[in-house]
Amino acid sequence: MALKKISVSTILTARLPAFLCCLMLAHTGCSSAALKKNFSLQAVNKAPHFTNSLGMSFVFVPAGSFQMGSTHCEPGDPADETQTAINITRGFFLQTTEVTQGQWEAVMHNNPSFFPECGKTCPVERVSWDECIEFIGKLNDLEGTDSYRLPTEAEWEYACKAEKEPDAIRGTLADPDCFNDPYLDKTGWYCSNSGGTTHPVGEKEPNALGIYDMHGNVYEWCQDWYGPYPEGPAVDYTGPAQGEAKVMRGGAYFYLSAHCRSSHRRRHSPNFRNRYLGFRLAKNP
Repeated sequence: MALKKISVSTILTARLPAFLCCLMLAHTGCSSAALKKNFSLQAVNKAPHFTNSLGMSFVFVPAGSFQMGSTHCEPGDPADETQTAINITRGFFLQTTEVTQGQWEAVMHNNPSFFPECGKTCPVERVSWDECIEFIGKLNDLEGTDSYRLPTEAEWEYACKAEKEPDAIRGTLADPDCFNDPYLDKTGWYCSNSGGTTHPVGEKEPNALGIYDMHGNVYEWCQDWYGPYPEGPAVDYTGPAQGEAKVMRGGAYFYLSAHCRSSHRRRHSPNFRNRYLGFRLAKNP
C-alpha cells in the first residue's frame, strides 16, 4: 500500500502537542523569515511618525499580508485561532502605546482607572468599548478630523507580529504558565513580572515597528465584533457584520504568558469594563 505524502502545510495546521509541533517547525525550516509578513524592517525603520496635540505618538504600518491566527501548536491555543491568510491593502497609523490615564483625562475629564496611583503615564483601564468610542468621537472633534478609530482585529495582530524574535513572530511564548518567559519578560508586563499592577507605558522593549506593550499590561479593545475567522483568504478583514461581543487583544498584567501571545483572542460585551482592559488608537492616513 502506497504511503500518503504529507505536506509541510498539513503538518503546520495539524493539532499536535506543542513540543512535537515545535520540533516539526524546526525540522521543516519554518524560520522566522519564512513566517514574517511582506514588509521589510528597513522600510519600517523609515516609516512616518507623528504626535498629536495630546502627545499621542503614532507610527505608520504599511500595507501587506500575513497569516492571522496560529498553527494550532501554541501553548494555550484554542480552536478560534484557525490560521487564515489576510491581505491588508491600506496602510494605517497605530498608536505606539496604549492610551494613558493622562490622555483619557485630557479628553473625558475623568479617570475611571482602578490604578490611578500608577500615574498619568500608565494605561487607562476599566473602560468599556462604548466609552472608547465616545472618547474617539471627542478626540476627533478636538483635532478637527474623523480619522481616529479603534484598530480592526486583523490590523492589531498584523502590527503585533512585526517582532524581532522568532518565538513572537510565530506567536509562541515558551511557557503557558505563570513562570518567567525569556522573551515576554523583555517586552511585556504579565503575571510573572508585573507585581499585580499595571505599569507606565513604553517601559519594555518595542517591537520592530516601534510599538510598545502589545504583549501584556492591559488587554486592548478592537473595532470588530467577535466571530470565527473566514474560511479562506480575506482582504481588509473587519470581522462579522454583527454580534454580541467585541474583540480584546494582547493579554494583561496578571494573565499567563499564553494569554499574551500575538494570536490570542478574548471578547466581551461592548459595555463591559474591568481593571485589566484598555485600548490604543488607530488613525487613517
